[in-house]
Amino acid sequence: MAETEVLKQLIGKRLLDNQQTLAEEIHQGFQDKHAIRYTRISADAVIQHAGTLIEKVGMELIGEGSSTRGMREWGRAFGTEAASLQLSADKAMLVVPVLRRVLYSRIRSVFQEEQGEFEAYFDIADTVNPMIDQAIYAFTQAYFESQESRFQDAQDEILELSVPVVPVTSDVAILPIIGSVDSDRSQQLMSQALEKSRELKLRTLILDLSGVHTIDTYVAQNLFQLNDALRISGVQVILCGLRPELVQTIVHLGISFDQLTVVNNLPQALAKTGLTVSDS
Repeated sequence: MAETEVLKQLIGKRLLDNQQTLAEEIHQGFQDKHAIRYTRISADAVIQHAGTLIEKVGMELIGEGSSTRGMREWGRAFGTEAASLQLSADKAMLVVPVLRRVLYSRIRSVFQEEQGEFEAYFDIADTVNPMIDQAIYAFTQAYFESQESRFQDAQDEILELSVPVVPVTSDVAILPIIGSVDSDRSQQLMSQALEKSRELKLRTLILDLSGVHTIDTYVAQNLFQLNDALRISGVQVILCGLRPELVQTIVHLGISFDQLTVVNNLPQALAKTGLTVSDS
């Protein structure tokens, strides 16, 4: 045990003293082995990340670091950056075997110099390997969390664009709905319609459903809830463009049109607001 601690201290100090050199060696070894040159992250940035990892391993070996927290912090920072730069996670992780090789090359050189015992070597390996594994785990977790967040943001933007409230006059607007309407989109439709109606100070909102082919119970109920919510806010809702198959579905669902203003088409809806569409 005493020999292990002495060797840990010596190896840790050697890693810290040669931090920059080792980081450059890791980067060069990665380039030589895989011939991958990133265009979205500079060589200096890769070397800096490798150097930081070397430093954390060295600090842990000399007893001045927190392996779990430090490696997780490194992994999360690098994973988040890699995702933001849209680096390939699998290619980024190719550097790990090179990193292990460089680290263990230095560890072996110290053991050869000091004629260390195999038992001490494995004790040190049992310290270093879990640290690297923690870094990989944290990198992967942060990378995919960031990717998931970016995907969700993109989905939200698409949903927002799929609910366009188009002003016609200062207090009349049209909300054309095209394509299928699922539960997520119907929720976005409700929140966006309410928000835009307040923002634009609308008197009337025309829901044009001529581009909708299918509707289910949940979505139909949401449309009626939207009508009620807007009516309470002082906004009249006019429904137009209901295809015959949609009407049949709504009737089959037992939903009443009593509280809705329904017309055949957009010109009729505009006429309800006092506007007319010219044929010219």
